[in-house]
Amino acid sequence: MFRQGTSTMYTNAVDVLLSATLRSPESAAGLIASSGSTLANLPASQERIVYASGGTFLGSAQVSTRGPGTGAQNDRTGASYKIRIDNTGAVDRIQVVQTRPNGTLNNAAVTAPTNPGAGPNIGVIGQTIIFDATAMSNAFGVQAPAITGALTITLLAGDLQRPFSGGTGAAVDGIYEAEPNSGGGFGIYVASQGNIKVELISAPPNQTVTIVGIPVGTVLDGLYRKIYTTDAATTVTGILALY
Repeated sequence: MFRQGTSTMYTNAVDVLLSATLRSPESAAGLIASSGSTLANLPASQERIVYASGGTFLGSAQVSTRGPGTGAQNDRTGASYKIRIDNTGAVDRIQVVQTRPNGTLNNAAVTAPTNPGAGPNIGVIGQTIIFDATAMSNAFGVQAPAITGALTITLLAGDLQRPFSGGTGAAVDGIYEAEPNSGGGFGIYVASQGNIKVELISAPPNQTVTIVGIPVGTVLDGLYRKIYTTDAATTVTGILALY
């Protein structure tokens, strides 16, 4: 029995094997290699958290006068960015601010690959992140003369990674973990026949089960916490996490 107003219908999905999220940070230089700037009148030798003003990447948090939860990019729910200005007044570093914890494997912290969770897992090479003069003024303060121009980031392959929450190597023990704002669980669709190693939402931590003999094009009933995407026990392809 379901409470009134609830539904079994999913409204969002993440392609676990193909989707990508922003790295956090991608490198010491961050996203600067793919940026272009026409900004002027910036204050020298400062670093601030800046919220994007636009762009085609939908994983950015935005600050606006509309209030939380409005518009294509919701206020403060995605990635923010740390922008550094050098002593000449030019932007010399743009880093993604990590919004989710690094992953664990068997209750131990891991170093790579991790999913820093910088915004939804919808990044695509070539998408843009824009910081206009208003966004920069909100972060660095009103300048005299006023800040003008804009800063545009164009996402490169190195800025993105698959949505792993933990693992012991680039292609070993990759784990997709539930989105933090999902209530801790998700459904699963698999496009191919085979098996999948998972953790269910109410199971003790790191207690896994392998569901075997899954037919082609199946939505698996239940709520899951993790999918072990690169474990040898997982043989299905075309995996969607359903929210």
